[in-house]
Amino acid sequence: MNSHNKNHNDISVIGYGTFITRGYWKNKENVESCLVRNYSRVFPPNYWFPVVFPSNESFWALKFDVTQEELNQLDNYEGVDLGLFERIQINVELKTRDKIKAFLYIPTENLINSQKLSLELDTNDRWKEHLKKFPEIVHLFPELIL
Repeated sequence: MNSHNKNHNDISVIGYGTFITRGYWKNKENVESCLVRNYSRVFPPNYWFPVVFPSNESFWALKFDVTQEELNQLDNYEGVDLGLFERIQINVELKTRDKIKAFLYIPTENLINSQKLSLELDTNDRWKEHLKKFPEIVHLFPELIL
């Protein structure tokens, strides 16, 4: 998990929900915790995945590197072509304090409006409680549940 032998072809992605719990990071390069600033993670009631919204908050997520082909697969998983999520590039702070650019999937206006999503649906990041059901994740990345 050394982050300093980064291949210039790799693309950094932030996993904050099902990318973590479904193990999308497991066979990837340079997996490490990162602090996502100016966003809140919201896990709406009766949903099986969280979304993020711009805010004055921050939360811990996982950064991992993918190839362009893997990025295309993640776009497909997130429904980018269907207009559910869009991929944006933001600055994140790694646990080592290094700052890097990485891709974050955020809900589109269409998804927000059609599902009536808002910050008020989850004011204390309930996804952290969900992550506690995954002992391997908690053991490897304890900051994710802080």
